[in-house]
Amino acid sequence: MKTWQDVRLLSVYVIIGLLFAVIISGRCNLLALEDKTVRSLGVNVTALRLVVSVVAVLLASITTAVAGAVSFVGLIVPHMGRILVGSEHRLLIPFSALLGAFTLLLADTVGRLIAYPYEISPAVIMSVVGGPFFIILLKRSDKTYGN
Repeated sequence: MKTWQDVRLLSVYVIIGLLFAVIISGRCNLLALEDKTVRSLGVNVTALRLVVSVVAVLLASITTAVAGAVSFVGLIVPHMGRILVGSEHRLLIPFSALLGAFTLLLADTVGRLIAYPYEISPAVIMSVVGGPFFIILLKRSDKTYGN
């Protein structure tokens, strides 16, 4: 039920947000280090976290406002991307954007085919698949950190 006007509105904000994301992506890798180490490199950790948070909130909020809430895409896709391409944010950010679009397209296709001629919302498909997948990711991270 979206129009091309919605796409135009979304594209303006997404292009601006993605430009900022690409600009700060190199510094995002520094946040994986300890705060003391990053400070010794001359980076204001608090300001960097604030900028990263603002960019992430801008992208998530405008997308949700225009496209609607699609559960688990924002939680699952970056983790899947990190598994596939690693933690380098210059690769991970664009890859996550493409993987998110593909994942949503796949959920929409499955929702249209699973109960034909009726349609199941992609949000429902993502919730059904995303919940267990996210639990698996959480359990896997417990083993990774030795908890």
